[in-house]
Amino acid sequence: MIRLGGRQLAAALLLPLMLQGCSSYTGLSATESQPANFPDSFYLQADTNQVYSIDSQLSQIIVTVRRGGLMARLGHDHIVASNNVRGLIYLDSENLLCRAQLYVPLAILEVDNLQLREAAAMTTKPSAADIEGTTSNMLKSIEAEKFPFAQLQSQDCSGALNNQSVPVTLTIHGVTQSRELEISLHQSDDSQLDISGEFSMLQSDFAIQPFSIMNGLIKVQDRLHLSFQLRAQLTQD
Repeated sequence: MIRLGGRQLAAALLLPLMLQGCSSYTGLSATESQPANFPDSFYLQADTNQVYSIDSQLSQIIVTVRRGGLMARLGHDHIVASNNVRGLIYLDSENLLCRAQLYVPLAILEVDNLQLREAAAMTTKPSAADIEGTTSNMLKSIEAEKFPFAQLQSQDCSGALNNQSVPVTLTIHGVTQSRELEISLHQSDDSQLDISGEFSMLQSDFAIQPFSIMNGLIKVQDRLHLSFQLRAQLTQD
């Protein structure tokens, strides 16, 4: 198992994650695209008074992509964001059992949002054509049509309540790996959870070849940095 460090934030849980508890959960719209294994039977059978649903409008995952190669100065660093995080978190009334199941649709990732670039203090200014090309190259690299979702699950995320590492499985590009992430989960009231954290990963660990041109003189670095802030609301009938 790989252990990843990371500065915990003041809110609580991830991207990149998933939680769960004798009622049925109605879930997302039947017409909405989602992984075939979502949600799993645990959430379908859980008490809805203990199941929280990710609020996509109040949640975000940000991926920082750095340029590399001998001619890196001719390229750009990039910010890739998801404002469409979906998932469920189960937290029992005693705060002893915590499970999570999250996913992100990859085809609708946002590349190089101006405000996010400014917040990250990125100095270069890619043109609209640059951004369009970057988006196209990214979707090809991750084979988004073949592998449309990034998924994260945790069978025991209770450690996030006590500043302890959380074991998760992360599935990207058809590859599943076990990791330990530092995640903060805060229960602000009986109906809301805030989740936050950050970690790094290598694209090559998930069989993704980082994009490069000119025999690697300009390329995307293998290592990515991810940060997330998520809001989850109780899914009561």
